[in-house]
Amino acid sequence: MVVLKPVVINKPYVLTSIEKSTRDVTTFRFESKEKTNIHFIPGMFAMLTYKDPATGKSISRAFSIANAPPSDYFEFFIAMINGQLTSKLADAKVNDVYYISAPYGQFQFDMSAGEKFLFLAGGTGVAPFFSMLRQAESAGKKLDCSMIYSVKYPYDIIEKEELDKFGTSMDLKTHVTVTRPAEGDGWTGQTGRVNGDMIKKFVPDFISRTTYICGPPAFVQALKDDLIKMGVPDREIKAEMWGE
Repeated sequence: MVVLKPVVINKPYVLTSIEKSTRDVTTFRFESKEKTNIHFIPGMFAMLTYKDPATGKSISRAFSIANAPPSDYFEFFIAMINGQLTSKLADAKVNDVYYISAPYGQFQFDMSAGEKFLFLAGGTGVAPFFSMLRQAESAGKKLDCSMIYSVKYPYDIIEKEELDKFGTSMDLKTHVTVTRPAEGDGWTGQTGRVNGDMIKKFVPDFISRTTYICGPPAFVQALKDDLIKMGVPDREIKAEMWGE
C-alpha cells in the first residue's frame, strides 16, 4: 500500500457532465478550475462537498473515483437515493461549482502486485474497478482478470457498453448476477447473491488470484468470510465498503 496525502483540499471543481448510466445511477464529472492533474491510485476515493450559497452550510460525502489517473477531473457513479447530497445533485446543472478533497483510502490497485486478479463488485461498488481497468487500458496492459458483478435488476448494470468493451480490449471476463429477477425482465443469466459457490463456478482458479471487493458492508464482509473459509489468505484480499 502506498500512502498518499490529499493533494487537493476543498478545491473548487466545475460540474461539466451529467449522464444517466442506469435508472438510478448518474455519472457526474467534475473538472478542476485550475486544470491541475491529480495523481491518485485506482481504488481511492474523494470527498465531494456541496456548499449552500444561502446558508454557507456544507454537505460532504465520499465517492470512489471511477476515472483513471492522473487526471484534471473526477468521475463518480452516484446512486440517486434522495440523500442530503444526492438531493442537491438531482437538481445540479452543468457549470455548477462543487468542492473536492482527494485522494483518500487504502483500497489501492497495483498492477504489478500479481499476474491474476478477481474483482467482486456490488452496485456502484464497481466504480473503483472502472478506474483500475481504465488505467490498465490506457497503459496498454491486458490483465488476467475476472469480475463478478452483482446488481439488483438487469437494468442496473453501470456503463454496460464500456464494461462489454473491456471484454475485448482487456480480455476481462465479466459475470453479472441479478439479485432481484422478475418475470418478464428478459434476464436469462445468473441470479442470486455472490457467494463462495458462485466464485468457484465462474472463477475456479480463484485461489491463485489477488481479490478486490467493493460494495455495501454486508456484501464485502460475507465475501471476505467465504474466501477465507475457501483457503484464500487474508493478505490476498483487498476490500472497500461503503454505507448506503
